[in-house]
Formats: sequence, C-alpha cells, structure tokens
Amino acid sequence: MVASDLSGQMPLKRTGLTDLLVARILGLVTTGNLKAGDQLPSERKLAETFEISRPTLREALRALAVLGVLEVRHGGGVFVSQLQASDLLAPLAFFLTLRGTEVGKLYEARRLIEGEIAALAAERGDPVTLPELEASIVAQETAKDDPERYREIDTAFHRRLAELADNDFLARAAQSLNVLGLEFRKIASETPDVITTSIEDHRAIVAAIKGRDPAAARAAMILHMNHVLTSTQASLKSQPQ
Repeated sequence: MVASDLSGQMPLKRTGLTDLLVARILGLVTTGNLKAGDQLPSERKLAETFEISRPTLREALRALAVLGVLEVRHGGGVFVSQLQASDLLAPLAFFLTLRGTEVGKLYEARRLIEGEIAALAAERGDPVTLPELEASIVAQETAKDDPERYREIDTAFHRRLAELADNDFLARAAQSLNVLGLEFRKIASETPDVITTSIEDHRAIVAAIKGRDPAAARAAMILHMNHVLTSTQASLKSQPQ
C-alpha cells in the first residue's frame, strides 16, 4: 500500500477534477513515487486525500485503467500496471492532444466500432439479457435531470452492448474511444433535449437487438452517433474561445 506517497498531496480545485486527478496520479507514476505493482490506497482514503467525491475518483480511475496506467483487480484493489513509462505515455499523449477539431474524426471511428458492436449484439446477444437493456432505458429516463448520473448509465449501457457483441477487441476499442470523448460528452449532455434524443436512440437500438436485426441495429447506432456528434459540435461552438 502506498498511502504514505499520497499523504502530502494537496486537495484538487473544483474545476476539471477528473482531468486534474488523472494528471496527478500519472505524475506520481512517472516520477517513481508510485511504482509498477504498487497498490493504491482505498477508495475512501483517496477521496479524503484529494477532497473529491467518490464518483469523480472512480471516473479518473476508469480513465487511467483504460489508458493502461492502472489495473483494477475485482475484489483486490487498484494497482499500478507493469507497463513501461513509454507504453503509458503513448496513449496518454493522444488523449491530452485531443481537441474540438478532432471531434468529427473521433465520432467517425465511434460510428464504425459502435455500429458493428450493435450489429453483433443483435446477432449474438442472449435474449435473456433483453430485460436488462430495457431496464437501462428506464434508468436513463430517471436520470434525465442529472447529467452526471445519466453519463454513468449511458456508459454502462454501451459497455453492456459491447459485452453482448462478444468481441474483446471491439469492446476495448469502444471503451477507449468512450473515455477519449468524455469531456466532449460532458459539454453536450447537459441539456435535457440532448439526453431525451439519446434515450430515444437507445430505444431504437434495443428494439433492433430484440428483433435480431443486425442491419437495423447498426443503422440505429450510427444515427445515435451522428446525433451525439451534432449536439457536441453545436455545444463546442457555443463555448467561449
């Protein structure tokens, strides 16, 4: 356990908490204060150390896990991965250079990957899981007025579709792109209209999967990605330069 390495850390400012925490933990790894194989303190301890909420902490840990910096062992804690520094910095460099000008390319990739995931989910998905997907839609409806909570449910929904597609490579690619687009989605998902449109898109995707129609599922997902891109670009344009 490396609680002593974190004991002198300052609390984080309130803006961009997730990004700041990602950068702070990565800094500890690259300077050697956290070494490969080290276990991070408990979630409670980390939240207290940085004076942040547990949902914000979990978001940062998920991002670092996707980037390969951390390894989450179910029931066993969070550890610094065994990757070399050069391996860690390559995906992070891409993550940090992502700008609004690349959002179109990001969603071009997401259309291809998420579209195929939806098609495979319709083809391979176990019908037993359909009530779970429908329950996710209900949960999304209850979170319309809570964008942060909605994003969590939305992420879980897309992750579940990837699991139903039964292709680990596509699932990992989709998860990575999802993390890369997190900041963009935070901007675009603040309005109830955008969330409502996304929920309706999700209904169409689930209906196609339920109907075992891969082509319809792919088309519904592509339409969903187009809607997300359009709303994100509009939100980015409205932001102060």
